[in-house]
Amino acid sequence: MKEYTFPISAHKTTLLKRTEQLKCYSEGEGVASNSASHIEIRYTDLFVTEDDDLVDSSQHEYFDLASRRARIYVHQACQRIRPCHLLGPQATTGRPPKRVKVKGIAGIGKSVAVQRLVYEWAIGKTMREFTCIFDLRFRELNLIEAPLSLLELLGERFRYLKAALPDLFTSPSSLLFILDGLDEFKFPLDWSGPDKNIDVRSQVPVSELMLALIKGSLLPEASVILTTRPSTQAPKRFFQRCCVVLGFEEDQVKEYTTKFYKDREVAEKVYNYILNNDNLFVLSFIPLYCYIICTAMAEFFSQGYPDVGDSNSLELNPPRTISEVYFCYLFTAVKHHAQRGSAERGTPRSEVLSLAKQQLTNLGKLAYENLLQKKIMFSRADLESFGVTPADLQTTFLCHILQPLREETVEMFSFFHLTVQEHLAALYCAINLFSQEDIIQALDFWCFGIPPPSSTAAPLQNTDSTDKLESLQMFTRFFMGMLRARLAGQLDGLVMCPMERAGGVPGRLGLWFQDQFKGRKLKNRAALNLLHCLMEFHTKEATSMAAPEIKSLNLFKMKLSVVDCAAMHYVLQFSPHTLQELNLGYSNIGNRGLNRLGFLSLVSLLRYNCLDKQAAILESTLLKSNECQVKKLLTVRTCRYTDPSGSTPLLRAIRHNTTYIFNCNCVYSMCGNNLGPEGVLKLWNALEHNTTVEELYLDITGITERGTENIVCVKTLIVGNDIGEVGRSRLRELKQCRPGLRIIANFVDDLGLLQAYLDWVEEIRADRDQMDSVKNADALQSVLKGLQVAGEQVEEGQNAEKAKELRANIVELLKSSKNLIGERQVM
Repeated sequence: MKEYTFPISAHKTTLLKRTEQLKCYSEGEGVASNSASHIEIRYTDLFVTEDDDLVDSSQHEYFDLASRRARIYVHQACQRIRPCHLLGPQATTGRPPKRVKVKGIAGIGKSVAVQRLVYEWAIGKTMREFTCIFDLRFRELNLIEAPLSLLELLGERFRYLKAALPDLFTSPSSLLFILDGLDEFKFPLDWSGPDKNIDVRSQVPVSELMLALIKGSLLPEASVILTTRPSTQAPKRFFQRCCVVLGFEEDQVKEYTTKFYKDREVAEKVYNYILNNDNLFVLSFIPLYCYIICTAMAEFFSQGYPDVGDSNSLELNPPRTISEVYFCYLFTAVKHHAQRGSAERGTPRSEVLSLAKQQLTNLGKLAYENLLQKKIMFSRADLESFGVTPADLQTTFLCHILQPLREETVEMFSFFHLTVQEHLAALYCAINLFSQEDIIQALDFWCFGIPPPSSTAAPLQNTDSTDKLESLQMFTRFFMGMLRARLAGQLDGLVMCPMERAGGVPGRLGLWFQDQFKGRKLKNRAALNLLHCLMEFHTKEATSMAAPEIKSLNLFKMKLSVVDCAAMHYVLQFSPHTLQELNLGYSNIGNRGLNRLGFLSLVSLLRYNCLDKQAAILESTLLKSNECQVKKLLTVRTCRYTDPSGSTPLLRAIRHNTTYIFNCNCVYSMCGNNLGPEGVLKLWNALEHNTTVEELYLDITGITERGTENIVCVKTLIVGNDIGEVGRSRLRELKQCRPGLRIIANFVDDLGLLQAYLDWVEEIRADRDQMDSVKNADALQSVLKGLQVAGEQVEEGQNAEKAKELRANIVELLKSSKNLIGERQVM
């Protein structure tokens, strides 16, 4: 028996005690009444996927992850895994990776996932190939100032292993290091510097020690799992596997709510409410959001509470917007604390809030001023400087808000989720801005970085951080929701003095939003954020003033969620005119997003949006509508359509489509959506009743010669389809009978079309995300096949040269993208 057998047994016992409970900081030190805490009962699996290592640092990390999920989920590119699978064999080599990076935003479940891994190793369930696991937290390593060796570090952290460490290091391949929370590490890491020749006994700064361990210059045979947030640099080249944690899927949200409530009936009601509310549904994929939602909902769906819908009051109806969810969570925490003191159950809201007025004000100021500085962790001195007493954390409602980060040698504090900090900051601003001018100056500052000229309002005093305002989107939405709550009297008890001319605020804000859409050249993300702000404010007067100034929205390549679609629908329903353009191409909105757009999809460019048969059913209804203004129907690469029976309804549809509306320029583009044969049949049937479509684009749909029997549109584009010799013969006959009909059957027939495809290939080359998210590799193969067929017949000339150029560019692109398209043979 090896000498370290007994120390390892003690190590496992210690780890088991530390990892078997899932601590929820918002429940304080007591036992939660509404949820189980043992990891076997409460843990819910997460979804992860291989990471592309691309981070958009210019936006809130939640929105960046939402974009990532939009690209991934709809293409089934993710897999449900248990934490132990992080070190599973790689498909390319068949060997397990030695260095793994796990990336995810705050609250997504990174630390819980590795906690589960350690727990399963400690009980002997998984990871048996490892003799020992060392779990280290970067926030604890922050206190190490003097140089030290790896032996000294581990000997101090795991004292019962100190004597066994030399023997353990003789078999480094049996060791696993879990390094949790790189984003919390205060020391910089020089990723580009040369590797240093150090071993387990070399005394170096802790930053160099961690860097060598991660890069593999120290103990290369050992395994390392690193967790971090997306904004922290950890280059992909140092890892054999990089993963991003995507959080819950719909089934896991249901599983979580079931575990959260003891009453299964309540759990089912809450889950159904989340499922049917777009705002909550999109939030619920983050586990901590799920906790906040479930906590906020508990009282509304508990037995003995009035039925939902009996009143318009927020106190009787469950929250619908993001702001309302967070305010309900906060109010629930304050009320439960107050009820343990002097407040009775029937105490009015204003009295309950007044009991916590000073604490909420201090906490909000702490949240706001540090949000502007992008500071999310606080020392005891930081809290005390804002009048927040750490000793009160477990005796007041603050235990539902602030999270103590205690290790053996360090004590730090943070809001238990970034959005809780953002919400409290927004609440602080909503109760400390007293005039319309203050509100306008604040919005100018938060949204566009314009420093306020002069103001006595507390939130506008420290405004020197204009270079750090790029990620305040969620905060501004919370503010608009809290401002609405203040105007509705829901913040009475917190407000120090009434707002000047409060009745005129919606109109003044309507003018401000109107000016932004009318006079400012808004970036896509800024425009979308303003739509969300209007939805959170949810006031008809303001929205009705702003909506008419929105003439077009070009959100091309922005990955949008169903809530984004809901925000567009909410605002634009107040517009008296039809948008000149609504470009949602490559936005991955999916069926749920398309359904949420409603009437807006009549004027949308919806190319490559992960739509399927259900979307085609909705589209067919819209095409039959008397409100339809579609003149061009683009269904590029909608299906690999080989069912000959599909030709008859198509031809019937086009044959009856003889009346056109010439005073509109609407294009309904459905390029690159997997509608499938059944979905396409729905569209063909719908076209029988449509009187507006003038142009039909069917390139790369897999239509066979049976689909060419009676094409009679004004303009038809059918390139990229193998219509056969019979089909080509029919087209020639059709041209003789219908001189006005223009048919583009081959890529080389139209120079403009060739140039358009060349531009498209160049666009993909510059933005490989398109190749990944919409599987353009299949479409490119279809174009190659079409060029090959056409090349057998084309003569020399400009078109032929362009065709050769297009073919060469596609072949080069496919060869350089093998990792995205697999080992598919390039033609």
